[in-house]
Amino acid sequence: MKKTSLALVLGIVFLVPVIIVTVIAAPFSKPSDEIGGGSAQAGLKTGTVPPEFESWVIKAGKVCSDISAPVIAAQIEVESGWNPTAVSPAGAQGLSQFMPYTWPSYGEDANHNGTVSPFDPPDAIMAQTNFDCKTAAQARKDIASGRIKGDLLDIVLNAYNCGYGCVLANGGPNINNGETESYAPKIKRLIPKYAAIGAGGGNTRLSGPINRKIIQAAMRWLGTPYAWAGGTKDGPSAGSAPDVGVTGFDCSGLTLYAVAQATAGKIVLPHFTGDHSNPGQLYDPRGKEIPFDQKAPGDEIYFGSGGNTHHVGIYYGKQNGVDMLLNAPQSGETVSIMPLSGWNGEEMYVRRFGS
Repeated sequence: MKKTSLALVLGIVFLVPVIIVTVIAAPFSKPSDEIGGGSAQAGLKTGTVPPEFESWVIKAGKVCSDISAPVIAAQIEVESGWNPTAVSPAGAQGLSQFMPYTWPSYGEDANHNGTVSPFDPPDAIMAQTNFDCKTAAQARKDIASGRIKGDLLDIVLNAYNCGYGCVLANGGPNINNGETESYAPKIKRLIPKYAAIGAGGGNTRLSGPINRKIIQAAMRWLGTPYAWAGGTKDGPSAGSAPDVGVTGFDCSGLTLYAVAQATAGKIVLPHFTGDHSNPGQLYDPRGKEIPFDQKAPGDEIYFGSGGNTHHVGIYYGKQNGVDMLLNAPQSGETVSIMPLSGWNGEEMYVRRFGS
């Protein structure tokens, strides 16, 4: 968080001296309210995070659905390289690189050791996820109102780097200041490094009904780039033109992966949404046709007209009364959760697999 411009969040200029605090290193406890079982790891690949931080990154990945543990981990790597005593030339401090004037708004004594410090890793990690989740919640409102446009994760990350005021001033995450434009792409490229692949890896067991497993599997890859023709039953893969050099998922690649993971490989769908000339996923006999008004979280929704489809996503459920879709949208964007209303005007076909 190299953010001398974070003053834009409140629209005022901060004149705050940079005070470097010396913190005596001490052992810190694991979070006390972890959920048992592999699903509590929120998709974090075991062994990718320094062991003393792992349980806190897992906990951070459970604060809100928009920010996963792999996103938190990738962000920390970019911010500090996992150095809890890091101090940037601009004065940003600790593992998550908070500026002194921003820290009081988000810092908390996460490990109950009597101090609240950006140099205390549990405090820093939880402050980071609080910042990201609060930003995501505000961004959703501003996207819905038309105040800003763009990919939600890009907005969150660039707000962390430059301040939410930067996002508002630019109408979205496309900020060109010599630093912020490269921030989100760096993090997104690192997300797959920290994300667990597959239900059989022993560290991310899925639990619950098939539909719940489908959502859990896809959620591991929030923030992963869209890549045309990308995605297999095992995870993201190399894309084809126009996404040569990009590793990720396209829309049907994401649903292919999620359904395969949720069914332990028993259902591996075609890598195509489906139309009259190529049945694809829509006409796969293993899918049960569901009336639209009976859709449930984890169902697949296909978009098109006349039985020919061009896009698919996973119904996520409602947030604040709004139907949401978990999907890989298009080139240049990432796996995201967004309002289903973005596809109003198209025919929507609902399928349920593995029920």
